[in-house]
Amino acid sequence: MKNFFSTIILLIFFILILFILILSTIGIETNKFNNIISSKINQTNNNINLDLNTIKFKFDIKQISLFLETNNTQIDFRKTQIPVKNIKVFIDFLSLIKSEPKIKKINLVLHQLDSEQLKKLSFIFKPSNFTSFIKNKINQGKLNIELEVYLDNDNLLDNFIARGSVTNLKAEIISDIHVEKTNFTFFADKSDILLKNINSRSGPFNITDGDLKLTLSPEISLETNFQTNLKYN
Repeated sequence: MKNFFSTIILLIFFILILFILILSTIGIETNKFNNIISSKINQTNNNINLDLNTIKFKFDIKQISLFLETNNTQIDFRKTQIPVKNIKVFIDFLSLIKSEPKIKKINLVLHQLDSEQLKKLSFIFKPSNFTSFIKNKINQGKLNIELEVYLDNDNLLDNFIARGSVTNLKAEIISDIHVEKTNFTFFADKSDILLKNINSRSGPFNITDGDLKLTLSPEISLETNFQTNLKYN
């Protein structure tokens, strides 16, 4: 009898490990949650139109969390298409049992954007100095970006994290001062913007291994750290 129970326990353990392995790698395809995700995201912002492909139910081992994933999804924001490579939606699955699904976090990975694509997307933002800079001052560059959007219990925006990299940027910073061959990584949330590993060239100046931190809250402050080389003939 003891051996029987031991065998049953080992069998259950093996099935559980196999199930977790499948969820963390291949995932299980489902379209059961398409309408739920679309309606909840549209609830947060009625300017978003979301057209989901096949969704996979998966398990994130690092975060020990279940999530829904879909690739190459079409998202239209204010009638502008956003090139999304991957979406992960982390849902409180206990809330699904209660038929009141709550989205805890949304991860968005965009396809690489060049300067022209970025200028087109800048129209979805409200007019500001930042959008004016993108449209009028950036001449070249590529952007890789990943967004983590955190929602509260009412599925409204609570916080966000943006991270990624900019490569081969060419832009006019201020009148008659240009930068080129500029590369850096970045991290941003509601309170801080951090640029790291800045390498750039402006005329005879070469900037290497630079850092910049802009604090937005509770007070605006700017901290920088640069190494520069002057090459002048």
